[in-house]
Amino acid sequence: MRTKATTNQVDEYIEKLSPEKIVLAQEIRRIINGSVAHLEECVRWDNPCYFFYGPVCYFASSRSGIHFGFFRGKELSDPARRLVSRNGQPYHIKIRTSEDIDETYFAELIREAVLLNQN
Repeated sequence: MRTKATTNQVDEYIEKLSPEKIVLAQEIRRIINGSVAHLEECVRWDNPCYFFYGPVCYFASSRSGIHFGFFRGKELSDPARRLVSRNGQPYHIKIRTSEDIDETYFAELIREAVLLNQN
């Protein structure tokens, strides 16, 4: 049985990041939470994950920044072709600086991922 993790676990995850990554992670988190009101936020698989009728998206620390990923990313339209995958990883967008963050585009991907889980 899956238990809901508290937001504090996500806060703790973010607090352990480097200062540069904290800024990126907080911005990604803000976009995710602002895009769809009913997502469950929790830490799963050692990363902040978001659920609605199943896993939707996540973010994770990487060597060079933050990965913002989608569990069903291969099924997303991704018109800007920003989603990448290597070695069986879920499809994700590499975020190295705040210039890599496109709030409108990310919100569209999140809403599309939620719709995939609803169908």
